[in-house]
Amino acid sequence: MSSLLDTVLQRVMEQPDAIALKSPDERFTYEELMTAVEVLAERLRESGLQRLGLCGDNSPGWIIADLACRLAELVCVPVPGFFSEKQVQHLCDSAGLQGLLFGRPADLPSGDIESVPIWGPVCLRTLHTTGVEGHVPAGTAKITFTSGSTGTPRGVCLSGEHQDATVRALAERVGSLGIRRHLCVLPLATLLENVAGVYLPLSLGATVHVWPVSQLGFTGSSQLDVPKLLQALHACQPDSLILVPELATLLVTAAEQGALSGLRFRFLAVGGGKVSTALLDRADAQGLPLYEGYGLSECGSVVALNGPDANRPGCVGKPLSHVEVSVSNLGEILVRGNTHLGYLGDERRPREPLATGDLGRFDDDGFLVVNGRSKNLLITSYGRNINPEWLESELVQSVGARQALVFGDGEPRPRALLVIADSRDSDAVARAVAELNRTLPDYARLSQLYIRREPLSPHQGHVTPNGRLIRPRLMADLGELLAAAEQSDPAAITLSEARCG
Repeated sequence: MSSLLDTVLQRVMEQPDAIALKSPDERFTYEELMTAVEVLAERLRESGLQRLGLCGDNSPGWIIADLACRLAELVCVPVPGFFSEKQVQHLCDSAGLQGLLFGRPADLPSGDIESVPIWGPVCLRTLHTTGVEGHVPAGTAKITFTSGSTGTPRGVCLSGEHQDATVRALAERVGSLGIRRHLCVLPLATLLENVAGVYLPLSLGATVHVWPVSQLGFTGSSQLDVPKLLQALHACQPDSLILVPELATLLVTAAEQGALSGLRFRFLAVGGGKVSTALLDRADAQGLPLYEGYGLSECGSVVALNGPDANRPGCVGKPLSHVEVSVSNLGEILVRGNTHLGYLGDERRPREPLATGDLGRFDDDGFLVVNGRSKNLLITSYGRNINPEWLESELVQSVGARQALVFGDGEPRPRALLVIADSRDSDAVARAVAELNRTLPDYARLSQLYIRREPLSPHQGHVTPNGRLIRPRLMADLGELLAAAEQSDPAAITLSEARCG
């Protein structure tokens, strides 16, 4: 089968002058892109280095460096910009990185810079890591690190074929939509954007719009200037975006306020967390083609995806053609057919099927339903199982909480700690939750609320840099967090059965 680079070369032959990459300051035709990739790949070969980290903001140079590593058959390790200095050091040491590719000194994790320009805007800094070089499986082309729920990054080793198989399967699912412009709004170091937001559009001959995240309105890992993002959307007029649930919520709200007038999206993918069916219904009412998907890094980033020809809100879609998905007797989702080569430092070959740790089921028509993580399951005192991520997504996307933690293992009904960033008082929040309760099964209705005005932060160790809850730490600090919430609001809010409907 043709590799990604073979496909891009075919696009060069078919449309050499078509725009492949575009930013506010640069543009590269397909011919210019491939020429740059070939030149940089040759210089990387001459360096003699085998494992390189790729740092920096979203830019054409980042994409060119990524593809050049692929062409030179080097191991590329994207360095997430939201990683802490300690996490970056762990990444460099455990992967045994020999150098870092970057565009600007500010892209590097420290100010101690000993580097040389290697091509255009791309510079190379040689590293002398002090850590123990981890085992890397043969055939590894990319090591993608995720912060995970504990905050300790873990490297997932992928071959080029793993990534290409995902691209081909995605092209089968969405290739007929006529996507000509894609705007990257997630960091390129995120495997999902890297594969589905860069490789897929390039394989389709489309233009990848890649702007620095600050020009899209992002500050840090969780602050967003919505008007600036909307300005970028109107400037790029993208056909497709890849979103996390919070960004999808902001986009749907903007549509309801008339702020997306003139935009004609063809495909909006949302993943990375549970998506409320209420949000999908709101998107549909606004004519937004918002489709939920599911995946994990170990499987090349996408496993299942809804689309215009097969869409079922509340499900994550049907599995893509490059994987086989099943559900164990215990309800755990299992994947075989396109799984990773292994974890960095682990010399054992991964077994198939891959046990994802996610709970799910198939409906009668073959759509996959994901119910949350098995290790986070709550069991009420009546013996009913509740996946807290399900309720948390509803509280964020339907009630409007900025963050939500659902707890109550062994209790009659669950409780919740809500971070409310807007001006609503406690009674207004309680009414919104009571309205939500009316739509829930009786055993899952929230019995008590604690309201917090200050967001949970990575600095406190309560969430990862990309906003995912770190449950062990939150549960360890729960008493303190609830006590602080009661001080800010006179008492916890009890939702009676009558109030719950």
